[in-house]
Amino acid sequence: MVLQSGKKKSDFRINISRKEKKIMKMKRMAAAMLAAMMTVSLAACGQSGDNTKEASKKQTKETTKTTERPEAVSEEDWEAMRKEPAFGTELNYLFNGGACVSAKYLAEELGYYEEYGINATYVQGGSVVETVGTGQCMWGTDHIATMLVPVTNGVKMTFVCGAHIGCKSIYVPADSDIQSVEDLKGKTIAIHDGTGNSDQNICYRLLDEYGVDPTTDVEFTNIEDNAATVAGMENGEVDATIFSDYFVMANYPDDMRMICSITYSPEFQDEACCVTAMNNDFLEKNPVHAKYIVKAIKRAGEYARLNSEDAVQLMYDTDKMTGEQAVQQEFWDSLHFGLSDAFTEQSLRKIAEDYLRLGIITKKDLTVDEVMDMAWTEVCPDSEMGDLTVGDPVEPDNAVLTIQQKEE
Repeated sequence: MVLQSGKKKSDFRINISRKEKKIMKMKRMAAAMLAAMMTVSLAACGQSGDNTKEASKKQTKETTKTTERPEAVSEEDWEAMRKEPAFGTELNYLFNGGACVSAKYLAEELGYYEEYGINATYVQGGSVVETVGTGQCMWGTDHIATMLVPVTNGVKMTFVCGAHIGCKSIYVPADSDIQSVEDLKGKTIAIHDGTGNSDQNICYRLLDEYGVDPTTDVEFTNIEDNAATVAGMENGEVDATIFSDYFVMANYPDDMRMICSITYSPEFQDEACCVTAMNNDFLEKNPVHAKYIVKAIKRAGEYARLNSEDAVQLMYDTDKMTGEQAVQQEFWDSLHFGLSDAFTEQSLRKIAEDYLRLGIITKKDLTVDEVMDMAWTEVCPDSEMGDLTVGDPVEPDNAVLTIQQKEE
């Protein structure tokens, strides 16, 4: 299917070539060799392995504390960063692999964090709500449908930039009599992460958009295992399901048929699906660090969109992606990585309005403005991103940055 193109184009191109990336990797290898030599030297002095590691960590921290200002950081911002508690420390973010949440990882691999004097390292395990919301990680990326309700319930994080659109759709068996969203009335739809969570929340808005009441016109059943869901569809126990588009593309391209989608349906082309969230305490205490972290992620989002083949190859090269590469590439290119703040804020407000109206947000006394105050924080405004281009499929109100899609 062909996605809607943006309204603006620019001749601006990413200036990081494959050659430059190799140079960055060579620099990292050289640094690693130097660290190894230091370890051998310290061991020869009679220190144990554990003490060597601690000494290395201490030296790394002290070196970072006294390092010169990176060229990409202004003098004023660098002085402010040096006064923040995060300065010179290793900052952990959550990354469990996969395409949708990859920009923050690409920012590390491409050296963008490092360009701003930020020592960022990914960790795996758990969810964004569990890790970022509790301060175990400082930032992470996930569905708005997963994180918005917890934020309104007091989880200590806020959204700081958009990631991409789409990635999930409602499917039926290819031979099903169901031909439209209207035909889903009276049917059973499988979800996979429990009542009130992202799958059901996405389904609510998809159904509601086309005039089907998700609270009365359909029945939801939770089946956590994808294979069991497919079996249920085959034997008639389940009429439809929500799935990741990649899952269907990779496993059942001829056996399932899309009914409606937050990826491809025109009505949802103006909405962000996933966003990066940041821990509130970290953001409050380290606003300048936060600004440059978001700047790095936004640049990585642009790279993911305009240099998608290289980005996908990098994911395979670092063992962060599996499966047939051509399928992953097709899925990747459907996501419009690197959204503007204007696009993300506008879509988030629309989603918040729907969540309140549909009862997904259970705190009835909240207003849309109050939800936005909790859920959205503009840390690195579009106006500070220079020549960055964005992947907004539809131009938002108050657009600042130029839209540029990947050239086929």
